[in-house]
Amino acid sequence: MEIYSFPRLVSAHFLMLFIAHVYSLNSDESSALLALKAYISPEPQNVLANNWTTATSVCNWIGVICGGQPQRVVALSLSSMGLDGTLPPVGTTPSALGSITSLKKIDLSYNKLSGSIASTIFNLSSLQIIDLSHNMLAGNLPADMANRLPELKDLYLSRNQLCGQIPSSLFNCRQLKVLSLSSNSFTGNISINLGNLTMLKDLDLSTNNFEGRIPSSIGNCSSLKTINFRENNLEGAMPSEIGLFLPNLLELQLRGNKLQGTIPSSIANASKLTLLDLADNSFTGPIPMTIGSLKNLQKLDLGHNQLSSESYTPESSFINSLTDNRNFRKIVLSGNPLDTMLPMSIGNLSTSLEYLELTNCKLKGSIPAEVGSLSSLISLKLGNNALTGVIPDTIGHLENLQSLQLQGNKLQGFIPYDLCLLGRMFELFLGGNELSGSIPECLSNLTALRNLSISSNRLNSTIPSSLWSLVDILAINLSSNSLQGSLPLGIGLKALVEIDLSNNQLSGHIPVAIRSNLVYLSFAVNRLHGRIPESYGWASSLEFLDLSCNNLSGGIPKSLEELHYLIFFNVSFNQLEGEIPGGGSFANFTAQSYLMNKALCGAARLQVPLCRTKSTGTKSTGKRLLKTILLLTMILLPVTASICFPSLVYSVIKHFRQKVYWVIKHCLQKQEDPLLTTNRTILYQEIVLATDGFSESNLLGTGSFGFVYKGTMKEEKNVAIKVFDLNLERGMRSFQVESELLTKVGHPNLVKLMNSCSDNNFGALVLEYMPNGTLDKWLYTHNYFLNLLQRLDIMIEVASAMSYLHSEHIIHCDLKPSNVLLDEDMAARVSDFSIAKLLDGRDAAVQTGTMATIGYMAPEYGSSGIVSEKTDVYSFGILLMETFTGKKPTDNTFNGEMNLRSWIFESLPNAVDRITDVTLLKNDQEDIAAKTRCIKSIMKVAWFCTVESFSKRKTMIEVECKLCRIKSRFLRDAKLIEECEVTQIAFHPRILFRELKLATDGFSERSLLDSGKSSFVYKGTLEDKCVVAIKIFNLQKRGLEGFEAHCQALSFIRHRNVVKLLKCCSDIDFKALVVQYMPNGSLQNYLHPGMNIFHFHQRLEIMINVASALSYLHSMRVIHCNLNPANVLLDEDMVARISGFSFSKVLDKGSAATITTTMAETPGYIAPEYESTGNVSEKTDVYCFGILLMETFTILNPIEMNWRSRICDSLQSEDKIAGLYFQQTDQEGFTATSTQTTRFLRTILRLIYCCTSELPDERKGMWKVEKELVRLKQQP
Repeated sequence: MEIYSFPRLVSAHFLMLFIAHVYSLNSDESSALLALKAYISPEPQNVLANNWTTATSVCNWIGVICGGQPQRVVALSLSSMGLDGTLPPVGTTPSALGSITSLKKIDLSYNKLSGSIASTIFNLSSLQIIDLSHNMLAGNLPADMANRLPELKDLYLSRNQLCGQIPSSLFNCRQLKVLSLSSNSFTGNISINLGNLTMLKDLDLSTNNFEGRIPSSIGNCSSLKTINFRENNLEGAMPSEIGLFLPNLLELQLRGNKLQGTIPSSIANASKLTLLDLADNSFTGPIPMTIGSLKNLQKLDLGHNQLSSESYTPESSFINSLTDNRNFRKIVLSGNPLDTMLPMSIGNLSTSLEYLELTNCKLKGSIPAEVGSLSSLISLKLGNNALTGVIPDTIGHLENLQSLQLQGNKLQGFIPYDLCLLGRMFELFLGGNELSGSIPECLSNLTALRNLSISSNRLNSTIPSSLWSLVDILAINLSSNSLQGSLPLGIGLKALVEIDLSNNQLSGHIPVAIRSNLVYLSFAVNRLHGRIPESYGWASSLEFLDLSCNNLSGGIPKSLEELHYLIFFNVSFNQLEGEIPGGGSFANFTAQSYLMNKALCGAARLQVPLCRTKSTGTKSTGKRLLKTILLLTMILLPVTASICFPSLVYSVIKHFRQKVYWVIKHCLQKQEDPLLTTNRTILYQEIVLATDGFSESNLLGTGSFGFVYKGTMKEEKNVAIKVFDLNLERGMRSFQVESELLTKVGHPNLVKLMNSCSDNNFGALVLEYMPNGTLDKWLYTHNYFLNLLQRLDIMIEVASAMSYLHSEHIIHCDLKPSNVLLDEDMAARVSDFSIAKLLDGRDAAVQTGTMATIGYMAPEYGSSGIVSEKTDVYSFGILLMETFTGKKPTDNTFNGEMNLRSWIFESLPNAVDRITDVTLLKNDQEDIAAKTRCIKSIMKVAWFCTVESFSKRKTMIEVECKLCRIKSRFLRDAKLIEECEVTQIAFHPRILFRELKLATDGFSERSLLDSGKSSFVYKGTLEDKCVVAIKIFNLQKRGLEGFEAHCQALSFIRHRNVVKLLKCCSDIDFKALVVQYMPNGSLQNYLHPGMNIFHFHQRLEIMINVASALSYLHSMRVIHCNLNPANVLLDEDMVARISGFSFSKVLDKGSAATITTTMAETPGYIAPEYESTGNVSEKTDVYCFGILLMETFTILNPIEMNWRSRICDSLQSEDKIAGLYFQQTDQEGFTATSTQTTRFLRTILRLIYCCTSELPDERKGMWKVEKELVRLKQQP
């Protein structure tokens, strides 16, 4: 249930009218508020209906604050509740709130209230604070609004739609300290009576329609700290009283008015000023030198006036006057005719200066080298002046610089390589100068660059290939130079929106591939040739396409008709021929788009010949035939390679798919694995067929350096195929990093690598397909919902994956919701290792030039490129906040000093409801307190993850441990633990005894699958025809403990190799679990002579399945305790699922790794320490797995006394190894004496020997065992 928001209150206007007419009722406060509730129509959340009741004290009601002795209602705070409705200026409402004589504060801010404000709202004489800001209130303020508010101190009405003049009665509120009326439509003059408000501290009338002069009486308000009159129509001079009589003034904002005259030098008397913003007015005359004496001034903005510099010196003496202020962070003088030179003393400005902007100031002379001393500069804007000379190398010292604008000057020389040192550069504008030479290749180091413009210069080199590795760049403009050379085959920059390479000397083929989000593309006036690619029709966002004045040939593709947003199109002066398309946007283009081509035809209005009528059947048939031949070639190629490969490829593929030919030829040269059916390398044509020719309908999304497609491989298995652009240096590096790391790691919460294909031009990884998409989709897509427990489970799984990665010295570097995938069971899988880093075991951190996603980067990552395990911890903390608040760290509501972290912790610990994702508190009124406590605890964990100092952040294992404890506490608090002592049983659907009886035909003997001392297993068919297995526990013989153990283990684990719990039945004298039915029975049925057998590779695959399940269980701190062939079940695809959790134990996070438990009873599968002391640990399961591995591949019997010594002896002799080989696995032409088999079996025997060591500490961890088996599978 959505607890703390009020969307769609049909009668919300009554709420305001209650507050307005509150005098007549003589009932108590509780009755008054209940009367208020009666006038609110029932809303979907039923917040008031469930919370405002006589069962609880009024002081415990949502939005009600009490104080004093005895407790009285002193405040009504309903901010950010989604309140919706109109507020009529008159009406009849109960006046019950009149009895709340202690009411001092009304806060209805950040709602959706509309209508006008009735005067009666202001009739509560005790009111001190009224906050109606951020609503949709309209109309005039009542003239008598303040007549009965002698105590009023704060009035907030900003961000509404109010109009008219400020009521004169307001100026009689002598206690008023805050008056905020900004962002409305108020008109008229600012009253001279403003001077009556002598206690006023904050005055905000910005963004209205006030006119006239600023009253000089404002000088009477000597307590004023902030004045904000920006964005009005004020005119006249700036009153000198502002400087003379306001000694406490901190901020003065007069931007965006029509103020005239000179800036009074008396402003220097306001010595506490930190912000002075007079921009966008009509001030004239010289800038007062006295501004330099404002030692506390941090932000000075005088931009876009008519201010000048003193004429008696060629250099700006005003800038000299600012050098004594060491607090400056921002100086903006742009748009003033200063007509001066930049002094060398510019380097003496404050070292804390971040923004220096003098665009369009008629500056002349050179850029002083001393500008390189301003070490904190973030933005340097000197564009559109008359600066000469060279770009000083010292700019390269400004390591914090993000914006450099030098466009529109007369700068000469080369682009200095020192600019490549500015790793945080966001935008670089050097266009419209006289720069020459080449574009530095090292610009590719500027990985944060989003906008690059070097147009209209004298550059004469080729475009460096490294430039195309700036994968996050948004706009590139290199037009109007003399650039030469060719362009890449495809422009694959994933974020690119605008590219202009026009008016150069570029040659070669026109690029055949562009991204779908491109909006502006111009290759005009070059020497490009080739055909206009059909693929340009896929750039669905394209608005501007100019290919004019080249040597393009062929026709205009019909696919361009799909460009529905295309506004400008020009292909004039080329060699094009054929019919001009007429559909889509082409209906709007004129003859100017097609001038001077070879043989274009089309409509008469385009001033080209009419097209001849002819049958196109032959042509289209030929195309279809060609596609059919190509597809057959790809399918039959592996079979016919030795016979017809040369001629077939030459005649079909060479002319039309040269790249395909090269990759297929390369992949065919790779040897196939003679032992294993699945290869690590996959052929290119298999990927083509799996993705239906990389069909756009199979496109799942774009990765960091390529595309991700859904594919269907052999046996109808769905996979995700990540295709990398290896033409990009970073694309190649990303492919290598990700494939290397995914080959090394193995964890149930990491996405699994299945196959790969690569050559010099093509790289692809075949990964598990995650049918439930990304966490990002589930958090932000309509109709998708994750409850609190699901989100917590996902975060625990992500934490588990990150803990594992860090134990392997791997840093992910880019953890975010879109990189958390969800499998069919909604279990989390961390993905995308394209920028991950592998640490040397001796190093705790490493430096990288690759930037991650804004909002998720730790401070040390963003500032210096240093990454460590604690960098991932920070990202996890942000992810944790986002998952439970539903707010992205880049949300538009965050700006300036406010970010996701500070926004959250402003609301802690008492207003968790304000920051919680509203969908988490829906339809569950009973659990509000438990959920609130849970989320508060989670946010505390997030706090410690995101502290500024990385050394003070928690480790991922500590975070995982804390989240597990939070989950356990939440389950108890929310009463989700049933009286049957079984944790989490409530999370599975219940089934009645009679339903089970019906499903098993009265528990008939023919439905019985298995029986043991403590349980019976039946096959059953439910009402929905689903076939299941039903495990009924014998409560007389340890059945209750087994039932509880099953529930405790299966309730919170999710893995494809663990049998899934579907339903449960729990009565006092009957306990049963409904689980997946496994049609192929247990592994026990397939191992020994005389029984059904299966082939060698299936045994290996089953052992990998079991190892994967155990590895997962151990990561979740679950010990199985009874692994044996009977507890390994096989589904319809012969995939193994572990079952039999009657003896399992769940270790508390952070507790000892060993626990004492009841002994299991499987002979030969009991570890020595288990048998002697009853102690079990993860290594107990490893021992059992070793025995299971032995039974699966050898003739040895674990009951025999000497089996371990026989293994030891056999490892010394190949003949003895062959003697241990289980011959019944020889189903595929294997012989017990083959070299391959012997080598394979030796590895198996070594694993068995290691897993079954007498000492638990000498046994391998299950994840290492799993990795060894996977590696064995990959060997030829």
